[in-house]
Amino acid sequence: MDLTTMRRACTSTERVVERVTPDHYGLPTPCSDWDVRALLNHVLGSLSLGEGLLGDAPPSVRVGPGELPDVDLVGDDALKAYRAGVDGLLAAAGGDALARVHQTPLGDMPGTLLGGFATLDILVHGWDLAKATGQATTLETDLAEQVLAFAQRAVTDETRAPRIGPALPTAAEAPATDRLVAYLGRTP
Repeated sequence: MDLTTMRRACTSTERVVERVTPDHYGLPTPCSDWDVRALLNHVLGSLSLGEGLLGDAPPSVRVGPGELPDVDLVGDDALKAYRAGVDGLLAAAGGDALARVHQTPLGDMPGTLLGGFATLDILVHGWDLAKATGQATTLETDLAEQVLAFAQRAVTDETRAPRIGPALPTAAEAPATDRLVAYLGRTP
């Protein structure tokens, strides 16, 4: 995954986070274990994790892939926290970070793989937040296609559990957004 695609995914999700209000925080999300506030915390934790892994430094908060951070990151301004997290991730992903191999708790990983997972997480959880808060859920077609192509290479039956559900069937001619979220176990 490249920096441009990561930036576009971050921008797509920012448009959703801009419209999330504290009144939405208790709403259920497609991530059945998490309400909107928990999902926002997960996204913010993922930004910190991506920044740390791509920057070859510990994340600013304790969080593992697919987990919630050990502290509340939403605070009283989710959008401000999101923008700060995006700035950190994009700065860490700049330079040659996506072209290098990085040491992670799971072993050495190419920057393109780490960046791809960060991009996938941000974009799809933006969709989850949009779905939960009644916003438009259609992603830019070419962006959804790029992230779907990455997901089809990187997310296998063996790597889905415990956080990603089994792929749901969709028609080949279904919109790219629907094919992406269905591949990741969500009902479009």
